Formats: sequence, C-alpha cells, structure tokens
Amino acid sequence: MKKIIVWVVSIVVVIGIIVGAMFGLKGSSSSSSSSGSKTTVRLGLMTNSDGQYLAAIAQKEGYFSKYGIKVKTSTFSYGIESVNAITTGQLDIGYVADFAALNRFGSSSKSSLKMFAKLSSSSGSGNKLYVAKGINFLSDLKGKTIITSKGTDTEYVVARTLKKAGLKSSQVNLVSVETGQEALALMKSGKASAVWASGQNAEKLAKTGKFSVLTTQSKITSPTLSFAISNKSFLKKHPKAAEAYLKAINDAVKLVKAHPQKAAAIVAAKLNVPKSTVLATLNSENFNINFDSSTYSSLKTIYKYLDSSNELKHTYNISDYVDTSALKKAIPSASIADN
Repeated sequence: MKKIIVWVVSIVVVIGIIVGAMFGLKGSSSSSSSSGSKTTVRLGLMTNSDGQYLAAIAQKEGYFSKYGIKVKTSTFSYGIESVNAITTGQLDIGYVADFAALNRFGSSSKSSLKMFAKLSSSSGSGNKLYVAKGINFLSDLKGKTIITSKGTDTEYVVARTLKKAGLKSSQVNLVSVETGQEALALMKSGKASAVWASGQNAEKLAKTGKFSVLTTQSKITSPTLSFAISNKSFLKKHPKAAEAYLKAINDAVKLVKAHPQKAAAIVAAKLNVPKSTVLATLNSENFNINFDSSTYSSLKTIYKYLDSSNELKHTYNISDYVDTSALKKAIPSASIADN
C-alpha cells in the first residue's frame, strides 16, 4: 500500500513540475516577445536644443513607444559630438546642425553617414551676439577675443560675423571651446569679449548685467537647419525604427504647434529647464520636417563656404550623404526634393 501511495505521489509531483515548467516557459516567452518587439534606438541630442525638447515630449507622451521603439538618449554640448558617436558605432541616430554635418562629411573620403530628415530651422532671433562693454559696432570686434567652437555651426556664424564686420580672422583672437559652460566662464572672467549664445546660456549672460546684445543671427546669416542623422548600416537594417523615430518626433511637433504651453510645461518638468526658456526656444524655431529644395539650397551655400575656405579635406556631393527613404514612408506629406 505504501509503495502505491509513494508511486501516486511521485506521479503527481512530476506532473506538477511539468505543468509548472510549461507555464513558466510560456510566461518567459511572452515577456521576451514583448521586450523584443521594440527596437532600442540610441539617440544623441544637443543639450538645451529644440531636438532635445522634441525628444523629451515624445518620451513623456509615449510617442516612441506608440510606434514600437525604445529610446536611450545621450546629451552633448554640440551636435558634432553626436555625429562622432554615430561614426564610432556608439549611437544610432543623432541631432546635428547643417554646418557641423557638412564639415564632418568633408573630413573623410570614406563615410557612411546619412542625413535622413530636416527637423527644423531657426528664425535666427534666438541666437544673439553678447559683447563686453565698449563694443558698439561689429567693427569694434577688431583685436578682441571672440569665442568659437571648431567644427560646429558656431564656427560658421562667427565667420559670417567677421565678414559682415569687414574683418579677417587674423584681426581678432578666436578661442575655440568645447562646452557652453567654458564659454560662459571665459566671458564672465573677462578673458573673452564676444560670444554667440541662445537659450539658457543667453539668459545667464544677460543676468550678469555685464554684456549687451550687439546683433542676432538673422541679421548676419541664414537660419541654422537641424537634421536627423544616422548611418547607412542602421537605416538599412532598421528602416522601421528610423521611420518610427520620425513619426514620434512629428507627433511632438504637432503638440508644440497645437499646445505650446503644454509642450513647454512637459519639457520644463522633464529636463528641469525654466518654462520661459523652453517657450523662447520653441518660438524661435520653424518646425517643418522635410527635405525640400530650399534645404538643399541652404546646404549648398554652406558647402561653397567650406570649399572656398579650404575647410574640406575631401570634396563631395551633398546628395551622397542624404537618404530620405525613411522620411518618405514616415511622413508621406513631407516635401522632399530629388537632388
């Protein structure tokens, strides 16, 4: 009798283990499928930029998840750092300004980088030239120390400023910095006399009471265009992820346009940035995701400057670094020029 009982109990235990294992495997498979269904996109953003703000809105409102991707963000002082990280395989998608992108393309004859959408263009009113006392005209910059940042759009704006002033680079002292904080420190210490600034950096300079605004970018040169950039490999292997990114950012743009106060509040809470600063940045940008003929025209103007200034190590065709296939599918209504 004892043997029969032991035998029955053994069978029950075995059946319990098998059933438990089956349910366990089912649960594990379901969990894996759920997490594995979303591609993780490593996104590089410029601190306090409209690109960072749009991404913050997309994350908070669940737009990335809505289109099936998970996003891990990294922030940098300048967009060119995102481009470098993509080149070295540390990031998948980045936010970059026009000059920085074109300058980077010309640094090597072998590059798989691709701009796949224009995200925005600045009005130019938000980027201001702050100068020390005694500088009342652009010509007064002669002999002064001006802050720049090699390889970024700031370098281009400074170059256009000097041309507007009728000055050569040899007639001023150009100091290149790597972060906005470094630029602020140089200005506050009196070691520099002029710097282009926007957003929080501009507000910090204004609060010191030591500097005045001499001019704005809109009076010096054309608006700065900002792009989504990736590489050939990612766009080929994960086209749906690239499309999802653009769809999510486009949803964020729609929210900004329809409810700017709400959008600013979301960003302010998520990034701990004053709402007024966020609003000022959003208001100074023209959000229109496309890659139209005017975009190509602006890029060609910058390319001509780089080429004539011997800034390019290798000449190239801009169209070789553009891939709008994801944009065409993500936003069919977007204006896209064939170039």
